[in-house]
Amino acid sequence: MPVSVLDETVNAVKAFHEQPHEVKAKYYKRDEGKGVMYASNNDLYRTTAASWHDSLQMWMGPEPPNVEEIPEVCREELVEWDLHATKVADDVMELLSEGLGLERGRFKELTFSDSRVLVGHCYPYCPQPDLTVGIKAHTDPGFLTVLLQNHVPGLQVRHENEWLDVKPVPGGLIINVGDFLQIISNGEYKSVQHRVLANSRKESRISIVVFFNLAKWREDGYSGPLPELLSPHNPPIYRDFTPQEFRENFYGKGIDTKSLIQKITIRN
Repeated sequence: MPVSVLDETVNAVKAFHEQPHEVKAKYYKRDEGKGVMYASNNDLYRTTAASWHDSLQMWMGPEPPNVEEIPEVCREELVEWDLHATKVADDVMELLSEGLGLERGRFKELTFSDSRVLVGHCYPYCPQPDLTVGIKAHTDPGFLTVLLQNHVPGLQVRHENEWLDVKPVPGGLIINVGDFLQIISNGEYKSVQHRVLANSRKESRISIVVFFNLAKWREDGYSGPLPELLSPHNPPIYRDFTPQEFRENFYGKGIDTKSLIQKITIRN
């Protein structure tokens, strides 16, 4: 993938966020589950405190928006980026599947690249960065996340009880394991806690995130640890759960860390 594609994607999202407020306001809504939405904090009315960022959110699958719904200033670039990011995710999913001893195409067969949402975040300059955060600490609830960011720092990951800076690398992408992958792998893969500090620089931090999730659940309406990974020597750590449980856990509160995992962990 040419580095120019990454730069064009970042510049397009930046161009959207730099538009006058009255232009962006046409896309403002709080209907999070479909189409195109512009808002400050997707969990604004569910969390105890707002974070210092704005977002353009687009559901690209399983039902993509009409192309005309996507803001023209970034339309071509984001439609193209969706294709590139999905190819990256499919390649990573094949490697993760092999890592569990499964067929390379197992996760794609389970429709983990079919349901996805693309989010273009902007973390503008914050005059008092010590009083807030860009986005609070959390784990991603889905299966896998592909993240592209510009050169402005701020992302941190939690490792061994320490927050470590993730320095932007030109031409690089970040892949996050989500809670859903931790569950279906029966704990073999672990979701990562991360956060973004409030931006103390005059230039905005831009990140483009594509979240991948399950499109089609099992015939019995549940999901959970993959049966082929379980055995008497490797019993399930988590119980099965429904789409309703998954949605209610996410949309019923602000973003947080491994809350669904905590709810469905089997206690011995």
